[in-house]
Amino acid sequence: MDIKTLIYGITSYLMPFMPYLLQTGPEKAVPGEGIDIHAFMWAKDIMERLRPKLKQRQSLKDAMAEALENPFDDDARAAFRHQLRKILESDDALTKDLSEMWITMSGQGLGVDLDKELGSTKWLDILNRNDDVLKRLEMVRLLRTGMPSEKIAAEFHTDVQYLYRVHSAFSQCGVFGILSGSNIRHWLDNMNKDDTVLRRIEMIRLLRSGTPAETIAKEYHCIKEYIYRINDRFTKNGTIGILTEDDVVKYRTLNPKIVRICSFNLQGTHNNDIHRFKRIAAELSTNDPEICVYQEVISGAGIEETSAQIAALMTKTTGYYYRTHYGYCHQFMEKYPEGIAVSSRYALKNPQTIDLNKGLLNGLRPLMERFAAAAEIEIYGRRFLFASVHLDHSEDPMVRYAQAEKLVKSLDTLYGTGVYCTIIAGDFNDIETSPVIEYLKEQGYTDTYRACHKTGGNTFSSTDPHTRIDYIMAKGDVRVHWAELILKGPSLSDHIGVYAVIE
Repeated sequence: MDIKTLIYGITSYLMPFMPYLLQTGPEKAVPGEGIDIHAFMWAKDIMERLRPKLKQRQSLKDAMAEALENPFDDDARAAFRHQLRKILESDDALTKDLSEMWITMSGQGLGVDLDKELGSTKWLDILNRNDDVLKRLEMVRLLRTGMPSEKIAAEFHTDVQYLYRVHSAFSQCGVFGILSGSNIRHWLDNMNKDDTVLRRIEMIRLLRSGTPAETIAKEYHCIKEYIYRINDRFTKNGTIGILTEDDVVKYRTLNPKIVRICSFNLQGTHNNDIHRFKRIAAELSTNDPEICVYQEVISGAGIEETSAQIAALMTKTTGYYYRTHYGYCHQFMEKYPEGIAVSSRYALKNPQTIDLNKGLLNGLRPLMERFAAAAEIEIYGRRFLFASVHLDHSEDPMVRYAQAEKLVKSLDTLYGTGVYCTIIAGDFNDIETSPVIEYLKEQGYTDTYRACHKTGGNTFSSTDPHTRIDYIMAKGDVRVHWAELILKGPSLSDHIGVYAVIE
């Protein structure tokens, strides 16, 4: 903030409070009715910072006293500004302190209010009284100087609602906002004007645009202390800070406690370019998943981790921050590091990469090295555990059975009890009547797609879906709300994605 603006602002702001700020006797007068106590407290803070200078510079104190005795004398005010300038130009710390205070005050809708005496000044008398834009400016000025809205509306032969609409447009866009007449737009026009949260946001916006709290209070039928209160809450906590308990109940009614999960095989090195990833991220983002699991994720050999690229695009699209945990499995084509990944818009806790190669039942071994990527997240105050798997493609189905058995035991060992819901999802490389699927069902897992659809669900291949090998299996005190197939385009992968919603 430049020093000239700061000096003009402070001197004008302090003038109405001078009778109370310059008193030194034991019986100091207390600001009476009509004085904004909230604004007065800020004026006291400013004066406390200037008071040491009053003791050092009698000329500043005399200039302030002269301005108080002659509040409408331009020379007296100029002398006050001149003495304050001399102080600030020689004290950078004080200047910085007052500048920061002034910025904070402006953010709360405080600052230089138009003097009450301006309310009676007929500046239109020397301008074109037939200019509609000037008339609207005069309406705004009078409203901000405290003139009753009904009186202004009557003087300009309009209604109070139009007056407030003009004022809102001016506060939002300045003079450009009021160039038109009857077509002046309000940002609330295409929204529910009875929405209490939007009304509070508009009150805060008006306050921060310089509208006096008294003016806003009259328009919204409240008291100015309420406006300061919600503005402070908004400053500290954003929109969440101005929600009431009723708002939270309404939100939860419209947004039940559901968790959306998707699983998708990225087909390794298939067209690993930004165009494919943008298409995948765009479709995933329309479903707002809390959890994503991926298979055949490439990370290395000149390729940025493919699941992380999609997560970054989803972050930009949805506004949620998606983070990923990648687990290496093996070298694809003896060149590309390929693995699995989990991604979530909630913080990943205790991420693990679980070995599915050693210690399998009956000494079985997979044809290729396989791992599972697992992590824990907290949703609605509950612990959710999820794992991404790409089971082996061996002709012996017992290999996949043994991998699933080891995975379930490892999850229990690594994450312990108290897990509300566990989700194992990915490319199982097996049909739903296979030993691995039967084993998971015996362990309490539900095939989410089959819970919603009696038939269908083939996921491979995307060009000719003839078999079902991709699953989202859920275990816990949850109900499958919905499930469907997504990402069906052959150009996206040779697999079709699976999507499930649990409640």
